[in-house]
Amino acid sequence: MSGNDTPCTVEARQGVSVLYRGRYLFSRYEPQKPLQKTLETFTILPESLVLCLSPVLPFTVDLIREKIEKEAIPGCFILCAETDPVLYDFYIKQKQNSSPPNPPMQHSPVQKGGEKSISCPDAVCPDAAVLFKKEEEIARLLDGEDFSPRYSGSPLPAIGFFRRVLVLEASGTAALYADFYKALFSYAQNSIAVFWKNRMTLVRLGRLFSRNVLKNAARIAARSASSVPLIPASLNRPILVAGAGPSLDALIPFIKRYAQKLYIIAVDAAFRPLYDKGIRPNALVTVESQVISQRSLIGARRSGIPIIADMCARSANLRITEGSLSFFISEYAKLPLLERIKKALPELPVFPPLGSVGLAAVETALFLRAEGTSVFTCGLDFSYPAGVSHCKESPSQKEGHASSGRLMPAGNPASAFRDGAFFIEGKGGTHLACDPALHSYAELFSARYKNAANIYDLSLSGAKTGLPFLTEKEAGGLIEREAGRLPERAADCPAEIGAASVEAFYIEEKKRLYTLRAALTGESPLSTEALKALLEECSYLYIHFPDGHRGPSLSQSFLNRVRSEIDIFIKDTEGAASLASLDG
Repeated sequence: MSGNDTPCTVEARQGVSVLYRGRYLFSRYEPQKPLQKTLETFTILPESLVLCLSPVLPFTVDLIREKIEKEAIPGCFILCAETDPVLYDFYIKQKQNSSPPNPPMQHSPVQKGGEKSISCPDAVCPDAAVLFKKEEEIARLLDGEDFSPRYSGSPLPAIGFFRRVLVLEASGTAALYADFYKALFSYAQNSIAVFWKNRMTLVRLGRLFSRNVLKNAARIAARSASSVPLIPASLNRPILVAGAGPSLDALIPFIKRYAQKLYIIAVDAAFRPLYDKGIRPNALVTVESQVISQRSLIGARRSGIPIIADMCARSANLRITEGSLSFFISEYAKLPLLERIKKALPELPVFPPLGSVGLAAVETALFLRAEGTSVFTCGLDFSYPAGVSHCKESPSQKEGHASSGRLMPAGNPASAFRDGAFFIEGKGGTHLACDPALHSYAELFSARYKNAANIYDLSLSGAKTGLPFLTEKEAGGLIEREAGRLPERAADCPAEIGAASVEAFYIEEKKRLYTLRAALTGESPLSTEALKALLEECSYLYIHFPDGHRGPSLSQSFLNRVRSEIDIFIKDTEGAASLASLDG
């Protein structure tokens, strides 16, 4: 390594600068002044993750910390981001040689929740340094991944401690890697935004998710003869995934023509649009946990159509068709309960929390297909023409027609102009209505599936998904070639799922709940450590609390709220165990 490739300190008129690759990374006259001027007008809000880009020297962090402590801003953490390994090592060495006000540096993973909040204004604002090789690594860091030995400093709190990300360019190196740091900031900002969006969903529906999971585990055992596990790579037949977007209407004749040669996986809302046209789906996918989802299955009673459901799905809906039941787990939160479910039912596939039934249907298709088998998608539009949000015969369309009249015509064009809605350029240059939720699903769909092999889009309209498009003629030729493959299933599927492990699961779950209730009522007190450990095991009791992401608290108000939840889940657990005939 030449001398120019090694950073070295250089005496400046007021302080120390750094010379690296023939470039001064700070002013040769007043190294601290540019950052000081920036901080004078820079607003730091409480609970901010402050990204200090390429700090190089410890004074950059000290200046930021000084402002935070002077203004008594609570809940902040300074994360020094570096992408140059040489400068990262140089900073660590300079930091160790200085006298930092916070504890000695150490390699440390992300802090896992708990009561150790950094929001105390009297505490020294902690900091850490990370060497990032790829922009997306910051999302994994915030999600809890251990980056040792590329992480040095105070433990990074769980992502729920932060409300926003702020950026400060500490040295001249930040400009050299401007695109990298811009993407790094975007990933961090998106991770925190997604976390809080998911938190709002959990606050509203978290209790319902957990209750449905407990009920559906029993349903697997109770109907073991008709509970069919999803077997990976088990289908040698071309698979078509049908959503309920407006583009489905144009493809109905095509689907009907090739229905016998396709394995049709339909989202629940697409059941009636297909069934009313004489197309019987091979399976329906449902993920919705609320009662409103039942309208999608009107007319499906005793049809015998198999249902593939998220464990969070509304349990009552799964009895309607009286067909076979298959489940998958989407990890809506990091709960010990879900780990216990996975241990009791190891045959259940685990999918990421995708949020959309359309994405869940595609994920299911990719899980089931054998190697080389094609998957076709249609009706997954993630957008809509103003006034037409779904395909014909879908529940929303039928309800719109049923409630229409001379003074209130069918359709809902107002939805395209409500707060938060916007228009996007879709396939073929058409302009379609969209909203933040649909747009995020479209982006997730594209990022997750555009590089997958042998997956094609048949829809002429809708948001751009990044999938290769096939005309009906091209798709038909591909179906004809693949449909001749035998056997249809590439793997044998077990006929029954044993109930013994589920029985043990419910016995242990009831024991936990009864023990916790006895401790909280004073009937059988526990030590502080034992009580906290039991609360962590039963985190589904409070995951939907607004402050549930911070972990269990031993404050009386928190314990009172937990106590009010226990009886609800005891009733659900006992009812589920009885359903599965586990109580004898």
